[in-house]
Amino acid sequence: MNLDELKTAWQEYDSRLAATEEINQKVIASMIRERSVSRVARIRRRYTEMLCLFLFYAGCLTGFFFGNPFDYTSIIQYLPLTGLTLGSILMVVFLFRARLAIQKVNVERHNLNEALEQIILVYVSYRKIFKYITSFVFLSAVLINLSFLPGIIANRGLGMAVLMMSVVYLTLFICFYYFYFKRKIHLKEGKEEKGLKADLEELKELKSQ
Repeated sequence: MNLDELKTAWQEYDSRLAATEEINQKVIASMIRERSVSRVARIRRRYTEMLCLFLFYAGCLTGFFFGNPFDYTSIIQYLPLTGLTLGSILMVVFLFRARLAIQKVNVERHNLNEALEQIILVYVSYRKIFKYITSFVFLSAVLINLSFLPGIIANRGLGMAVLMMSVVYLTLFICFYYFYFKRKIHLKEGKEEKGLKADLEELKELKSQ
């Protein structure tokens, strides 16, 4: 084999090696895409489940204003219930918007890198909103115990009312400690968010090779 034949053979080998490398990258990219599609599907399914749950809560709580099952006698007693109902309605609205925003990003057809960046942006922004709304809902659920005080004092006496207030204030202190002093835990990344970011990093490393 002369020098020219050796160069030709070497060039053919390089071409085949490059083609093989390209095929491997496409296979890996396809696997990342399929994995990302599964993650996004789980996020959408979770949003749908939460949407149905809070829609049920909002419906039931709205009905309390018409039936008055707690025998409220003043408008002030309705304030915690109003906050709880409003929080549930807000969750329904933002869950619907979040699901719609993620659904607009087609991971199967769009540029995978851009699609993942958009989905992570949507997921993170709405995750923060959900944290604050759920905090408001939980606080309203705790404060709703205060609306029962007039009836408890009238039927069971001041001692039971004081005991109930102690439990409420203890719960409020725990909530305050959790949401203000444990903010890192409160705003930590979820499993799907970590997975999407890992897919994005793996895709960037693949393209840089």
